[in-house]
Amino acid sequence: MIIWMIVLTISVVAIILSAASGDPSVHMVMTGFVSLAIALLAIRENMQLRAAGAGRSAVSAATARYMGLVWLWGALSLLVTYMFILEWHEWWQFFLGFAALGVLCLLLATAIERDAESGRVDETVLDLTRYLAIGQLAGMLIAIIGLLIDPTKRFLTIEVKDWAANNIFLFGAISLAAITAHALIYDKKAAA
Repeated sequence: MIIWMIVLTISVVAIILSAASGDPSVHMVMTGFVSLAIALLAIRENMQLRAAGAGRSAVSAATARYMGLVWLWGALSLLVTYMFILEWHEWWQFFLGFAALGVLCLLLATAIERDAESGRVDETVLDLTRYLAIGQLAGMLIAIIGLLIDPTKRFLTIEVKDWAANNIFLFGAISLAAITAHALIYDKKAAA
């Protein structure tokens, strides 16, 4: 937990400093680096768990924790960026949504981890999380495509008030899509 708090703090500080610099390209690079690093850590941990023979519950719990980390990273980045550095009036709605999803992921991770530690496998919860993951993957793919094709979503133009949020949205969605796709592929193989 301490390592997670350190990673979350450092990553949010990096996003804040890059937003404060006023250089959207630096912010984009930092946002991309942080969110993709989280995705790579999640995939690496899941691969290590599978190699060690961990059960489906342990892998699902780890996946949900990393998903929660991405959602909370996005929430905190939006909160600090738009409360103290930049101005965009709609930030708080996204902050609340991201924070709620992050907490939901962490609660699911805790419930699944308890089952794994006690040696139980709750197929109902695992099936529910699988359906939620499929929905999240579809949502993230739609978000990525929408952000890339929407002409009003500019990532490197500081005249657009939500430029920093667009970077957080895009790379957060890519990170969540990568974590989710990897988990779904593993889960399908494990269930077979």
